[in-house]
Amino acid sequence: MITVTGLHKYYNRRKATEFHALKGIDFCVNDGEMLAVIGKSGAGKSTLLHILGAIDSYDEGSYRLDDIEVKDLSGKKLAEFRNRNAGIVLQDFALVEGYSVLDNVMIPLRFGKKNKGKRKELALEALRQVDMESLASKDVNKLSGGQKQRVAIARAIVNSPNFILADEPTGALDTENTRQIMDVFKKLNAQGKTIIIITHDPEVASQCSRVLEISDGLLIEG
Repeated sequence: MITVTGLHKYYNRRKATEFHALKGIDFCVNDGEMLAVIGKSGAGKSTLLHILGAIDSYDEGSYRLDDIEVKDLSGKKLAEFRNRNAGIVLQDFALVEGYSVLDNVMIPLRFGKKNKGKRKELALEALRQVDMESLASKDVNKLSGGQKQRVAIARAIVNSPNFILADEPTGALDTENTRQIMDVFKKLNAQGKTIIIITHDPEVASQCSRVLEISDGLLIEG
């Protein structure tokens, strides 16, 4: 379970340009839940996602995954937490151009102790889950937007993380590809995966089991 209590995040703290991005956020995410976080641009959605993914730090409050207080982690332990627990999917896919589909999905596995054969096996299984195994050898530059996002999701799940964080995962897609990508997320959620989707799209949010709304760094609904 993810538990966030009294979470504050400042940028340029104690300077003339100080910005209070998150103002005492409180919420929990149960294992196996599919949660949407909505809000206008600049509300604090992506800041929250970066903190949950251990990409960014927080200044006050608590963020716990089960019995782990993330603020207590540093250096190698923080990197291990990020790689093991959070699978991240971004709007722009963030794939490595010039790499094949399979090579992109294998990237998170490079930080572990698995041999190349096992890494390939795990990557192919992740691609099967998003119906992209047949394109494993294809260069990602030659894929459509929807296909690229499926590869990004496969990369996010290849390490069997505790939760998946998706930042506007359908923002660059048309209606049909949006539907297909949401079907992938719902399928993964039905398998028990915890999913948190940052979105400004009410249709995407409506397909999640619960919706939190952030406005000006405050949680106003949830």
